Amino acid sequence: MKASSGDQGSPPCFLRFPRPVRVVSGAEAELKCVVLGEPPPVVVWEKGGQQLAASERLSFLADGAEHGLLLSTALPTDAGVYVCRARNAAGEAYAAAAVTVLEPPASEPEPQPAERPLPPPGSGEGAPVFLTGPRSQWVLRGAEVVLTCRAGGLPEPTLYWEKDGMALDEVWDSSHFALEPGRAEEGPGASLALRILAARLPDSGVYVCHARNAHGHAQAGALLQVHQPPENPPSDPDEAPAPVVEPLKCAPKTFWVNEGKHAKFRCYVMGKPEPEIEWHWEGRPLLPDRRRLMYRDRDGGFVLKVLYCQAKDRGLYVCAARNSAGQTLSAVQLHVKEPRLRFTRPLQDVEGREHGIAVLECKVPNSRIPTAWFREDQRLLPCRKYEQIEEGTVRRLIIHRLKADDDGVYLCEMRGRVRTVANVTVKGPILKRLPRKLDVLEGENAVLLVETLEAGVEGRWSRDGEELPVICQSSSGHMHALVLPGVTREDAGEVTFSLGNSRTTTLLRVKCVKHSPPGPPLSAEMFKGHKNTVLLTWKPPDPAPETPFIYRLERQEVGSEDWIQCFSIEKAGAVEVPGDCVPSEGDYRFRICTVSGHGRSPHVVFHGSAHLVPTARLVAGLEDVQVYDGEDAVFSLDLSTIIQGTWFLNGEELKSNEPEGQVEPGALRYRMEQKGLQHRLILHAVKHQDSGALIGFSCPGVQDSAALTIQESPVHIVSPQDKVSLTFTTSDRVVLTCELSRVDFPATWYKDGQKVEESELLVVKMDGRKHRLILPEAKVQDSGEFECRTEGVSAFFGVTVQDPPVHIVEPREHVFVHAITSECVMLACEVDREDAPVCWYKDGQEVEESDFVVLENEGPHRRLVLPATQPSDGGEFQCVAGDERAYFTVTITDVSSWIVYPSGKVYVAAVRLERVVLTCELCRPWAEVRWTKDGEEVVESPALLLQKEDTVRRLVLPSVQLEDSGEYLCEIDDESASFTLTVTESYQSQDSSNNNPELCILLKKPKTRRLWSRFPPWRRTAGTE
Repeated sequence: MKASSGDQGSPPCFLRFPRPVRVVSGAEAELKCVVLGEPPPVVVWEKGGQQLAASERLSFLADGAEHGLLLSTALPTDAGVYVCRARNAAGEAYAAAAVTVLEPPASEPEPQPAERPLPPPGSGEGAPVFLTGPRSQWVLRGAEVVLTCRAGGLPEPTLYWEKDGMALDEVWDSSHFALEPGRAEEGPGASLALRILAARLPDSGVYVCHARNAHGHAQAGALLQVHQPPENPPSDPDEAPAPVVEPLKCAPKTFWVNEGKHAKFRCYVMGKPEPEIEWHWEGRPLLPDRRRLMYRDRDGGFVLKVLYCQAKDRGLYVCAARNSAGQTLSAVQLHVKEPRLRFTRPLQDVEGREHGIAVLECKVPNSRIPTAWFREDQRLLPCRKYEQIEEGTVRRLIIHRLKADDDGVYLCEMRGRVRTVANVTVKGPILKRLPRKLDVLEGENAVLLVETLEAGVEGRWSRDGEELPVICQSSSGHMHALVLPGVTREDAGEVTFSLGNSRTTTLLRVKCVKHSPPGPPLSAEMFKGHKNTVLLTWKPPDPAPETPFIYRLERQEVGSEDWIQCFSIEKAGAVEVPGDCVPSEGDYRFRICTVSGHGRSPHVVFHGSAHLVPTARLVAGLEDVQVYDGEDAVFSLDLSTIIQGTWFLNGEELKSNEPEGQVEPGALRYRMEQKGLQHRLILHAVKHQDSGALIGFSCPGVQDSAALTIQESPVHIVSPQDKVSLTFTTSDRVVLTCELSRVDFPATWYKDGQKVEESELLVVKMDGRKHRLILPEAKVQDSGEFECRTEGVSAFFGVTVQDPPVHIVEPREHVFVHAITSECVMLACEVDREDAPVCWYKDGQEVEESDFVVLENEGPHRRLVLPATQPSDGGEFQCVAGDERAYFTVTITDVSSWIVYPSGKVYVAAVRLERVVLTCELCRPWAEVRWTKDGEEVVESPALLLQKEDTVRRLVLPSVQLEDSGEYLCEIDDESASFTLTVTESYQSQDSSNNNPELCILLKKPKTRRLWSRFPPWRRTAGTE
C-alpha cells in the first residue's frame, strides 16, 4: 500500500495474503495468495532480497489471480521470510510470510508386548531432554534453598550443577551445599537436587543444571536472589539511624565528576567464604534504582554506577565486605562539579498512569538557548508521542499514550552538555520493566526480570512474536524471571513480557563467543652476559595459539612494584637486553607473556635479576639550521636512553634551572625541552646578528654541535595579514588571492599541507604581485586549509564548502495511511536532490532496516516499506531531510471480518411508498458484495437500486411496497449482514393490543461526509430515510 493521495490507475492489490507456515524438516511448505490488478500483474517471489528461481525443490503455481510457492523436502536452511512482489504498469505491491522449519520429533518407540509398559516420555533413545527444570526463587538470607531438575534420555544422562558458569566446588566449601540424587520411584529419568544450607547474599546468581549423555547435551537454568532481611525501624522516628558500618580508619579517596555525567565505583574483594558486599551512602544502605545500578562485572568486581550525577548525589560512598573471618571497607568521597550555566528551574520527578500522559517541565536562563530532550541515551525528536513545547524560558515535554517502557530517566540538555534529570514512573500492571537492551556474550547466561503490581498473575514471554519455552520461565509472587542458559546467536532478538494489554520489551544482543587467551611461554631462562647486557630465552606455548600472537617483555626494578613494558617480539627464541633499555642504573627483573586478539596469557617471570647501567648514544644528531630573520630556530637530537644533558650557545652553557631564559637581558631568548629520548632547543625570533652562532649539546658519552644561519627574507605578504575563513556552497566559484610585495615573485599553493596540482577543477594564476587559486565549481571535498607559501612567509585560507539545503518536494502535507493486518504499506517521500541523505523515524526513534522494514532509495525518491504489517507497526513516521520533515500517521487495524457494520441482525419497519435504505459497511473500499432477498439474488431495477460509495454498500427501495417485505442479506465470502424488512399500510399505534412483540427499528440516516484517508470507518447507519 502506498501512502499518497493521487490516483495511479489500478495497481496490484492483495485480496488474500500469504500466511506464515511451520513445517517439519523434510515436509512440504506452500505459500498462497490472491492478487488483482489491471493489467494483470507479474508476480515474483523473493527471499533475502534475491529473486527465487524454479528448481527441483522449488516451484511456482499460478491459477488466474491465485499464486503460490511450493517448497518440497524443506530444509532448515529454507527457513526465513518470503516476499511475494506483484508489479504492473500502474504500480507495485508486496506481501510477506515467514516459513519456519522445525527439527523432526524423536521417533516413537516400537509397540511393546502387553507385559512390558511403554517407556516414559523423555526416556527414548537420543539426547537428553528436561522433564522438569529448576524454578527461580527469591529468598531471605539464612533460608534453605532447594533447586531440582529431572531429565530423560537413553542412555540415562549424567546431571551436574554450575553457578554463574563455575563448578560448585570452585565457589563454595563442601559444607555449604549438598547434592541429592533422585530415587527411581520418584518418576522417570534422572534427577539431581541442589540443596543450599543457610543461603548467603553471595549465593545470588544463575544456577544451571546440565544433562549429558552420548547423544548430546541439554541445560536448564534458574535465578536465585538472596535478600537482606528488613531491619526493624527505630521506635523514635526522629532518632538518627545507627551507623551501619564502622568508622573509617583512614581518609577516603576523592572523586570528581561533572554534573550530568556517570560515576562508576568498583570494589574488588577476595575471601573465603565469599564475602557479602553492601554499598552505603552517607552511612545508609543503598538499594538499586533507576539511577543507581549495582552489579558484578565479568572480572568478579562489584560495581556501583551512579547515572547522570546531580548535586544531591555528592557524599561518601562505602563498599563494605564481610564474611565469618572479618570485615573490610573501601570508601570514596564523590564531589559533583556544577556548571556555571544552570537551569533556572530543574526537572522534577513525575508519575503517570499507563495509557495516560506525563509532563516534564524546566526553565532555561535565556529564551534563546536551544535544548534537546533525551530518554537516557536516546534522543527524542518531536512527534505525537513526544510533544515538545517552548514558551519563553519554559521547556516542556509531554509524553502521550504512556506504556511500561516509557518508565525511566529523562534529561533536558542545554549547550555545553548541561543537563537536568528526572525520573518518570509509569503506574500500571508492570512495576519493574525490562532494560531497553541487554548485551550478552555467546555462551553466557541471560537473565530478564519483571516485577508486577499483583502477585500470582501469569504473564507471557515471547521473542520476535513467538512464545518462549515454559522450561526457562519462572514466577514467584510479584516477580517473573526468564533464564536463558548458554545463549547462542539464535537467542538474539526482541524479547517481550506481556500482561494483558501491558507489555515491556528489551533487545537481546548476543555478542561473539568468548575465546580462551593463549597459553604462556615455556622454559623461560636468563643468562647474564658481558658488557652490560642480559640474554633472555624461552619456547613457544603448547599448544600453539590458533590466531596470530606476539610476546610482550616487561621489566621491574628490584624494590619497585611497577612492571614497565620493554618491547614486543613476534618470534620465540632469544633476545638480548642492553643497558640502554633501562632509565637508570639498578638491578632489574624480567617477565614475559603471550598476547593475541583473544587476550593475554599469565606472565612467566625469569628467575633472578641483572644489574644494568644506561649508556647514551646518538640516534639522530644535531643539524645546521637556516631560518629567516624573525623566525624561531629549532635544534633537536635523539638519544638511545633517557638522560639529562647540557646545551651551549657559542661555548656558553645555557641555564637549565628554568624552561625559558635569556642569554643576557635584551638578548636572544630560548627554551629547552626534553620529551622522552628527544632533546630540543628553541631560539625565539632570531635576528640577523645571530647568524653564525654555534649550538652545542653534551651528556655522558655524547657531544654534538651545529651552526645557525640567518637568511634575509626577499619578500613579504601584503594581504592577507591574518588567516581568512571563507564559506561557499557547492558549484560556487572560489577565488583565493594572495598579494606579495614584489612583482612576479614565485609562490606555491598547498592544501592541508600537500602541494596542489593544477587541473580543470583547480587553476593557479599569477598577475603581477597577486597570486590566485581558483576553483571553478567547488565541491564538498574541496574544504580544507589552503596556504600560499613563498620564501619564509605564508598566507592561510580556511575554506568550507557545504551542500545546498535539502528540500522535500512531496508530500507537503501530513499523510494518513490506514491498512489491515498483513497488508503491505509504503511511505514515499521525494526530495529535490538525488544524493540527499534522509533518515526515517518512528515515534521519535530512528528506524533501522530489517526483515520487517525495507528502506528504498531510487533517484530523488525515498521509500519506507512495511511488507507485512502488524498492529504494532502503526505509529507516527517522519522522513527527515536536512531541516525539513514529512509526516505520516500509519494505523493498522487487526481485521477479523470483512463487515464492519452491522454486527448483528437489523429489523427495519417502513410504511408503504416510503424510501428505504439498507446500509452495510466493509473494512476495505474495493471489496465486492452480493445482495439477496429470501435466499435469491436481487436484480437492480428502477424499484431497487444498488449503490457503492467508498466502503459503504447500499440497497435502496425508492418507493417500498408490501411485497418488498422479507429478509435481505449483504454477503461477502462466508460473511453476511441480515436485514428483516417489514412493510405496512400505516404505522401501528403503540397502544394497540395487536403490537408485534418483535423489535422494529426505524432509523433516519443523516447525510455525512467521510474521508477514508483521514478517519477510520467505525460506524454506519442501516434503516429508512
